[in-house]
Amino acid sequence: MNNSKLVRGALLVALALALQSLRLVLPMPQLLSTFIIGTLVHMMLVLTLQLSGLKTALLLAFLLPLTAYVQGQVLLPFLIPVIWLGNFIFVLLVRQFKDSRKLSLSIPPLAKACVMLLAAWAALSFLALPNPALRKTVMFAMSVPQLLTAVAGILLAEQVKKRLRQFD
Repeated sequence: MNNSKLVRGALLVALALALQSLRLVLPMPQLLSTFIIGTLVHMMLVLTLQLSGLKTALLLAFLLPLTAYVQGQVLLPFLIPVIWLGNFIFVLLVRQFKDSRKLSLSIPPLAKACVMLLAAWAALSFLALPNPALRKTVMFAMSVPQLLTAVAGILLAEQVKKRLRQFD
């Protein structure tokens, strides 16, 4: 990996982690924060993949849930691998369908949401958490918001990339 690509990757990872940390400095209702930060995080996963490559995007996919846990946004540590898995699948499928806008807007977000929902369900079933409200909250967080913010993140990444092309 050449130096400029390494620096670009490091800057993209740093920017993604900074964007994820916005919730710490900008007080927002939880649901609004989930959709805004989730969209920005998905945008950064896509941009990192496109601008710095698969290895850096997968590194970011790994780091994001860890920092979310440290920030208190992921309350249950067993959800970290669930989010890793969802992020990895999202990045790999965005890469796979990069040449088809329709497929890239549908398959990666849908696959991520389905995988995260199934993995969260399996983890919750295995742990047999007694609190039904907590189970419902986790199951919701691993489904609809993931789908919507992934689609919005891909669309936002397209717009940012168009703007970046002006500087080439």
